[in-house]
Amino acid sequence: MGQILNPAYIFLNVFRLTLIAKLQAENYIRKSGINYTIIRAGGLRNDPPPGNLVMEPKDTLSEGNISRDLVVEVTIEALLNPEVSYKVMEIVSQPDAPKHSYKDLFSSIKQR
Repeated sequence: MGQILNPAYIFLNVFRLTLIAKLQAENYIRKSGINYTIIRAGGLRNDPPPGNLVMEPKDTLSEGNISRDLVVEVTIEALLNPEVSYKVMEIVSQPDAPKHSYKDLFSSIKQR
């Protein structure tokens, strides 16, 4: 919710309050007590990734795109890595971003 003045946030909430509904669903999952991993992807693209993965804690990335293929890859890696339990992360890809292992990226995100 720290992105309320972000133009993309404003655009996505103009008609149906899309991002507010997503946040409500996230809060419900977090309060449920079940083991969760929430991956917030940037603007989705069909093209191959234009660079390396950037992963940040919730409410820190305000722009960027990512390929659907890379989102699937991150999701599969998250399923295989217990390091991501109880974490919310935002992901995009950037041409100038250094390449990091999934283990390093996941461990850089702090729990709850």
